Amino acid sequence: MTIQVQVRALAAALLLASPALAPAQQAAVPVPSAAQGKSLYTSFCARCHGMNMVTTGVSFDLRSFPRDQRERFERSVTQGLRAMPAWGTTFKPEELESLWLYVGSSGSS
Repeated sequence: MTIQVQVRALAAALLLASPALAPAQQAAVPVPSAAQGKSLYTSFCARCHGMNMVTTGVSFDLRSFPRDQRERFERSVTQGLRAMPAWGTTFKPEELESLWLYVGSSGSS
């Protein structure tokens, strides 16, 4: 093996071993859960819909939201409805799923 071949092999090995030049590892996507939904709900929704979904009567009582109307829920969250603001793309798909799981639990998570 010539010196030139050895240098190229060493350079290639160093290049592959360098974390800065290696492909970025994808972050694990969190698994949707009612617990994550409760955390998101507390941060974003409780102000209007009440802690643990116990409304003060000012906004829609999410405990009575029909469990078979997930599309309606997602549309209401992302596009808004009446006094509810549109959250648009604030939530990632797995976060929206977590919110739905929490609402589906009637706040018991």
